[in-house]
Amino acid sequence: MERSWYWRVALVVAVAILSIYQLVPSWFYFKLPPDQRNTEAYDTSVPGWAPDAKHHLNLGLDLQGGILLSMGVDVDRAVKTKVARRADEIGEFLKGKNVAFTGTQVVGGGAQVEVTAANPGEVKDAVLGSTGYSEEMYSPGGAPEGAVRFAFKDAVLRDFREKAVKQAEKVIRNRVDKWGVTEPDIKTKANNQIQVQLPGFKDPEKAKELLGRTAQLEFKIADDENPVLDQVRTQLPQCQGDRQGLSLPLPESGCWTVEPVELPNGGSRAATMVAANTRTELEKVIEEKLNPLLDPQKNVVGIGEGQVGQGPIKTTYYRTYLLRAKTELTGDYIADAAVAIDQSDTLQRGRPVVSFKMSPEGARLMDKLTSENMRRRMATVLDDKVETAPYIQGRISSNGQITLGSGRNQQDMFDEANGIALVLKAGALPAPVTITEERTVGATLGPELVRKGTLAALVGLALVVVFMVVYYRGTGLVADVALALNGLLVLAVMSMIGTTLTLPGIAGFVLTLGMAVDANVLINERIREEMRAGRNVRQSVQLGYDRVFWTIVDSHVTTLVAGVVLFQYGSGPIRGFAVTLIIGLVASMFTSIVVTRVIMEYFTRHDTARLSV
Repeated sequence: MERSWYWRVALVVAVAILSIYQLVPSWFYFKLPPDQRNTEAYDTSVPGWAPDAKHHLNLGLDLQGGILLSMGVDVDRAVKTKVARRADEIGEFLKGKNVAFTGTQVVGGGAQVEVTAANPGEVKDAVLGSTGYSEEMYSPGGAPEGAVRFAFKDAVLRDFREKAVKQAEKVIRNRVDKWGVTEPDIKTKANNQIQVQLPGFKDPEKAKELLGRTAQLEFKIADDENPVLDQVRTQLPQCQGDRQGLSLPLPESGCWTVEPVELPNGGSRAATMVAANTRTELEKVIEEKLNPLLDPQKNVVGIGEGQVGQGPIKTTYYRTYLLRAKTELTGDYIADAAVAIDQSDTLQRGRPVVSFKMSPEGARLMDKLTSENMRRRMATVLDDKVETAPYIQGRISSNGQITLGSGRNQQDMFDEANGIALVLKAGALPAPVTITEERTVGATLGPELVRKGTLAALVGLALVVVFMVVYYRGTGLVADVALALNGLLVLAVMSMIGTTLTLPGIAGFVLTLGMAVDANVLINERIREEMRAGRNVRQSVQLGYDRVFWTIVDSHVTTLVAGVVLFQYGSGPIRGFAVTLIIGLVASMFTSIVVTRVIMEYFTRHDTARLSV
């Protein structure tokens, strides 16, 4: 035998052993009941010498069940938020340029910024004379006397809307990846829709909570010196209670009470706070009673939680915070976030908190914010909820933390802290999203599809194996051995790269087995032709493989190109089919050209060898 033959034998044996080795985690994965496959029971069942437990064969949504969510991105609200921020930026810009103006506000349904000034022309020249603003904005006209308006150019808004959807998809993908769901399918559809498939996940409420929350983290300064809410004392009843807290339940209409607040000048005052049993009740009170008292350009009312009771048994109520309208800092400047244990000498000591680290620019802005508002309360607002409002006792720059509400057990607080940290670390959604469609594939449907798909594949494979042995006898048996290795290799590669086996993927798997058989038929028929021409067995085998080589390569490569196109431009089931097809075609070429030839050359190593073809 030639030396190259031994190298090819070593290659075939190595591929077979590695394929079996790679499928060890999959063997233990599918031995377990479906409800234990993604738990610690699976991790502990995989032997230590086996590959990483996460490298098992994944089943798609159509096979193992899971959750499908369609999410709509509210790009119009994102545009309004962008315009509002630009209004604040223009105000700061004009102050820095010493341009006199009265105020800035958002008009035109949230689409334009209006600046009032004694000399509107000077404001217009200053803003549009700046390169940064002139590239994105223009003055549309139509402003009242003593004012000038600015709006974003259509091209800028169009680009922003497209990027908002793409960024939302990226953020959702980051959250799912950090969550640990295997092989999610996330793609953008028409009309600002994002479709998310979570195979094997069974908790739709948790999925919606994680993916749907905007995680808009804002830092606002509390306006404790402002007595504007004191007027509500004549409109609402006073809350009842004692030094230990309010007496619950509160009146359905809400009630007022006072809380002592410290002032920057060193004094203190009894500030008015409105409380209610539920957030819905409090929002109604704010809309009907408090908002009419406020100047929306100066103040907003934030909603937080309070607890009544002692020890582990506490009851939650909802309360107000009077905040400045301007958002001083956002979560866009957060570089990292993690769960930590509070080590401060307060009542929060030992409880989970969310520790975050600011980006370099965020650290600079935070340092400026805290130094200018010493001894004022700074509210941390996450998703329109005031999580905490501590006093600024010193300058803060690169690090900070979010303190969670108490009154729950430790595990619940850890879960909430983990969720907040995950969302902040993965990024905030650029625009709110709403769940427009929710579908859950039941646990009984997946196994049924798996059973039928597997049965179809096995029946087809068995018929092919029998046909090859009956029709081609010895060479047919060699082809069957290569066919078995082909299937083993396909599953092993899918496990190794972490791809997902879907129902269309099973169809692709069966198709590649058929192409592998077709290649062996071509080889066997070519060998028969050479033997009918009077050549001995060894020569017939060598010439048969040599002359059919490019025919096999051509048929496989043309199909491979089609598979690549399907993978590149397809989605969902189509990509599942394409992935299996591509892997199967490469495996088919290897087994048809290399594996069967190694076996055939062994049995025909002598000219006098007899081989049934």
